[in-house]
Amino acid sequence: MQPKLEKVPLHLTSSIYVKREITPYMDYPWHYHPEYEIIFVEKSYGIRLMGNHIGNFSDGDLMFIGSNLPHVWKNDNDFYQDNKDLMVDVYVIQFCENALGEGFFDLPEFIHIKKLFNHSQQGLVVKGDNHGEIAALIKKVYHTTGIERLVQFLKTVDAIANNTEYELLSSIGYANSITNIDTERINKIMSFLMENYRQDIDMDEIAALVNLNQSSFCRYFKSKTHKTCSQFLNEIRIAHACKLLINSNMSISEICYETGYNNISHFNRQFKLITSLTASGYAKKYLKNANLI
Repeated sequence: MQPKLEKVPLHLTSSIYVKREITPYMDYPWHYHPEYEIIFVEKSYGIRLMGNHIGNFSDGDLMFIGSNLPHVWKNDNDFYQDNKDLMVDVYVIQFCENALGEGFFDLPEFIHIKKLFNHSQQGLVVKGDNHGEIAALIKKVYHTTGIERLVQFLKTVDAIANNTEYELLSSIGYANSITNIDTERINKIMSFLMENYRQDIDMDEIAALVNLNQSSFCRYFKSKTHKTCSQFLNEIRIAHACKLLINSNMSISEICYETGYNNISHFNRQFKLITSLTASGYAKKYLKNANLI
C-alpha cells in the first residue's frame, strides 16, 4: 500500500478527467494527486483510509477529496478470493481548480464552492437526503461529453457544495504535510499495521522497519499523522470490529480476539473511546437504522 503521486491522464477533448471502473477488486495504492476528486462507489465495501482517518465504506460511499490528500480504499478479503459474486463499480471525477480557467472559481457566484474546496482538505463524505441526487449527477457527468459534460459537472459540484449533511474525516492540515522523504517510511508503517493488526505488535519491531529507535519513532509518527501509533492501530482494529458486528454472526468476545485484542475489557474501552458507543450499542443502533431504511 505504497502512497505515491498519481499522474492523472490529460485529455485534449475534456477539461476534467472522468472514468468508471468495474473490476473484481480495488487495487489502488495509497496515493495522492494535485487534482480534486469526486468518487462514488456504486458497489463495493471494505476499509477506507483518508489522511489520518480510518473507517469503513460500502455501497453508496460518496466523497469529495481535496488536493494532495493521501487516500485509499481497500476491499475486504472476500474480494481477493476469486469470488464471482463480488465486484467493484466506481465512478471518478478528477479536476484541477483552474480546469475551467484561471480564477474561474474565484467568481462571487462560487463562494460556496471555494468553501467546499477548503473543507475537502480533510476529505468530505456526502450524506443526507441529497445523496441520491448527487450520485445521479455524477453518473450524468460520466455519460455525457462536451459542453453538456461541463454543465453536469458544475451542477454536481454545486450540489455537493450546497449539501448541508456531510462528515469531515482527516485532521486539518494533513494534506500537503507528507513529503517524498516521509512517504516510504509512513507507507512501510501503514502497510505493516494493516497486514498484522490481528497479531500482538511490538513497537520496537515497527520502529526497526524505518530504522528508528522506539522513542524517535513515536515522535515521528505522531508528528506526521497527528496520532500515536497505538491510536492508529486501535482505529484499524475497531473499524474491522464494527464491520464484523454488522456483517457476521460472531459474538463480541469472538470479535475481540479476531481483531487483535486479548482482553475483552480493553476491547470494550477502545470501542467506546473510538465510536462513543459500546459494541452491543453499536450493533443495536445499526440494526435500528437498517430497519428504518
